[in-house]
Amino acid sequence: MSPRSFRPRGRGPAGRGRGLRRYALVPVAVASLAVGATGCDNGASPSAEPAGSSRSAAGSTAPDAPIAPGEPAPTRAATPIASAATSAPATGSGPGRCTAEELTMSLRQGDAGAGQIHYRLTLVNKSSDSCTLTGFPGVSLIRRDGSMIGTPAGREGAAGRATVIAAGGSAEVTLHTLNRGINGSECWDRPDLLRVYPPGSREALTLRTTQPLICGGLFRTTAVSG
Repeated sequence: MSPRSFRPRGRGPAGRGRGLRRYALVPVAVASLAVGATGCDNGASPSAEPAGSSRSAAGSTAPDAPIAPGEPAPTRAATPIASAATSAPATGSGPGRCTAEELTMSLRQGDAGAGQIHYRLTLVNKSSDSCTLTGFPGVSLIRRDGSMIGTPAGREGAAGRATVIAAGGSAEVTLHTLNRGINGSECWDRPDLLRVYPPGSREALTLRTTQPLICGGLFRTTAVSG
């Protein structure tokens, strides 16, 4: 008996057809997976960057991200902060400070006692509005040629409170010195002019006078008072 020829299953026309169909399904399935993955990617939001990334979604450096050595620090947007000086509501203000242009002055000798000499210096508000003086004036004795005699008056007593001077009103300071022969020192030369800077002013008032006569090395002024 002649040997039967052996033909593997699936090698025939029908078997070959089934084999081809089976192999053809593999790329189709792979393609379907790829299409499915692409479809999910298109429908989802962009993936977040890895943790610790120093860049935001817009691509700029995040303000709070760690800075590597040598890397310039990011610029943080400034938040406007209202200044107390500019944002505070305005409050009612009193009269402004008296300027030298608004004032005139006069000087007269006061009472003397126990070797103490006091001169009363009166400042008059010649303007049409009230103004304020606070503290000590600057007082000095001047020669005709403009040079100063001795030193400017020192301060005596407390600074006191603000003094409001109404239009046409006045305020006063007291100039204090000693009588001749007290303290055993000589008197200064008599002045030709008295120069007075109102408190807070860089402009001076000038009065033609030969007073005060400063003796005993004492020359002081009180603060302005009403």
